[in-house]
Formats: sequence, structure tokens, C-alpha cells
Amino acid sequence: GNFLNSEFRVVCYLNQFFGQIGGEDKAGIATIFEDKPVGPALAFQQLIKDEGKVVGTIICGDNYFSENTKQALDIIIGKVKELSPDVVVVGPAFNAGRYGLACAEIGKTVSETMNIPVISGMYPENPGVELGRKYMYIVQTSDSAAGMRRALSQMAYLAKKLAAGIPLDSPEKDSYIPQGRRV
Repeated sequence: GNFLNSEFRVVCYLNQFFGQIGGEDKAGIATIFEDKPVGPALAFQQLIKDEGKVVGTIICGDNYFSENTKQALDIIIGKVKELSPDVVVVGPAFNAGRYGLACAEIGKTVSETMNIPVISGMYPENPGVELGRKYMYIVQTSDSAAGMRRALSQMAYLAKKLAAGIPLDSPEKDSYIPQGRRV
């Protein structure tokens, strides 16, 4: 259902592969910005329909992020602030460890510096889950991108609720990984 009168704003973060820059050979690419939805962000846009708008996609190589975390975070957080979204979506990262850790770092920083909900999707064994679950809502995904559609629809459902200020149900009911904190 439509929880809002006006569109909510979404910023998405993707790695070089899902951002359609290239594979492992492009993992060293520095942060770039597209003022439109790209790759999975495009599918996410279709899922939130006219309720929300992906106002930009931030893309960074997995290696670049892990080797230059502070610089990458500064640029990414600066861009998020500039775009002032209602929700930030990082990933889904499935079972990709470096990607999951980057998503978790971004989620942690956004939630510590801005009052914006962050949503991701990861396979339970992704190291990003441990790092990020206290700071963001992580939908449990399959271990590969074959589960993309399912992950994105659950993430879109959470985004609509959170953007409308509707409290989420239990992790079991709204299928996100328990945050390990009591509210």
C-alpha cells in the first residue's frame, strides 16, 4: 500500500560488479556517482514504483573501498548528505565478503552520523552481517545473486515502511536478520 503522500528519496550503494563497471579487474575503481538508478537499483526502483525515487547510485570498487576506507567513506557520506535521502540502500551483497564489509561500514557510518535508516541484504555468513546488523536492517539472502529479485522485494518492502516512519515488526515477521540489540 502507499504509506506516503510524497515520494521518499533513496540513495543506493553498489560495488563495481553490480554497478556495471566490470568484474574483479575493476575492483580498484574509486567512487563514482550516477544520478540515476543502475543495475539492482533499477530493479529496486521498479519495486517501489511511484512511492519512492532512487535519486542516485554510488558505485565503488571492492578493493578500492577496503584499501582506502576512510577516503571512500568520506566521499560516500558526503554524497549521501548532499542528496538527503529518506532511506539508504547498500547492496544486496549476498555472500561477497568485501562487498558486505563495505556495505556494513557505510551503514554504520550513515546510522551514526545521520538519522536515516539503512537497508541491505546479505547471506547470513557474510562478514558484513556481524559488523553491520546493529546499525542497519539486513534482509537474509541466498548465497548468490540468483536470489536478487527476492532480496530486492523484501528490501523494498522495508524501505516503504521505514520511509513512512512505520515501526518494523519482529525480525521473523519482517524477515531481516536480528540486530542483536533490545529496543
